[in-house]
Amino acid sequence: MALDTEWIQQQLQNIIQAPFTILPWCPEMIAEGQSAESAVPDKSFVRDSKIYFPFRVVAGGLAAFAVEAKHLTDRERKLIEALLWNMEQFWQDGTGTQQPDNPVYAEEERMKRFGQWLIQQAGNLQNEEEVPDELGLRDSLLAYMVPIVLTGEGTQEGAIAYTQLYRLLASYFGGNVLLTPLDEQSWLIMAKKELLLGAEDDRDKDIETRDADFTESLEEVLTAFSLGLYELIANEWVGVFHLAVSKPSILLQSLPKELNLLWETIHLGKIFHVTEHIHFSWELHLERLLNRIPKEQRVQFLEQVVRSSVILEDAETMATLDIFFQLDCNVSETAKRLYVHRNTLIYRLDKIKQETGLDVRTFNDAVLVKLFLLLYKVTKRK
Repeated sequence: MALDTEWIQQQLQNIIQAPFTILPWCPEMIAEGQSAESAVPDKSFVRDSKIYFPFRVVAGGLAAFAVEAKHLTDRERKLIEALLWNMEQFWQDGTGTQQPDNPVYAEEERMKRFGQWLIQQAGNLQNEEEVPDELGLRDSLLAYMVPIVLTGEGTQEGAIAYTQLYRLLASYFGGNVLLTPLDEQSWLIMAKKELLLGAEDDRDKDIETRDADFTESLEEVLTAFSLGLYELIANEWVGVFHLAVSKPSILLQSLPKELNLLWETIHLGKIFHVTEHIHFSWELHLERLLNRIPKEQRVQFLEQVVRSSVILEDAETMATLDIFFQLDCNVSETAKRLYVHRNTLIYRLDKIKQETGLDVRTFNDAVLVKLFLLLYKVTKRK
């Protein structure tokens, strides 16, 4: 089994911020002052102002990562030596095969079994079962954790390897995460709340104030953290990805329901917010309600609510209204976001009023138009 040297190369470059090259091993690749008959060094060495890190990529096959010596401190050099040595031990034995007792292999199989069990439970919520003891996950699920579902669509390189994704997540979260494969393109990610939000601040002893501030800051932190996570994954693999995120909770008893909620969140996000790829369960209450309205009633509402719906089906008008509602119907802020003059935006809103009979600058009419846009999206796509 060969190691993914290109992935390792990219990670080294990201950490050190210097270019690394991968070179096949040859007899001339030896340390200064050594002969060609010398044994292959088990540590890095310097030759021609470059540092070489010998690395076993397959059984009997050697390569080396090379970097200009000026880019590394002694401490960084020792760190890379230890990192590469651990990777070799982690992945390979003398035959170049992955061993059944390999920690990563065992963890992947354990989490695959957990994913299969979880999907069964999510499909039949009436049959509540406890997490099997042999999976060894009960203690982890007793902590407050943030659940995230990641789905990929048509990634060009096929299925993403569990080990690659796990390492990427562990590096981003700054600690251990639970990564559960659901299928070849979907994963459930669970991370302890402290990895995202930090330790609780005991300095504020006003419980009511602290809880009110925490609710607001929690959503902001989760939003920022999820945006960074999405960018990291999208940069690592080519394809379209979606994230569904829920607030932290103790998942031992509620995880199957939480998984269904996250699946629904991605489904609703794709329908109602087609240009977005990160979806939060707490932001889709209205969409969740409208999605349950029978199609006949949706069509009837669309036909009756406005005098003419043609202008509301125009792409520019829909984009304008989406931003307008996102910014709480603030004309000045919407004009800034759209990079248009305030009078231009007012002209567009007046045109909507003229065509539909609804003035979105008033609360009641804004509600009707908002409902129209949401129902139009879900009806058009079903």
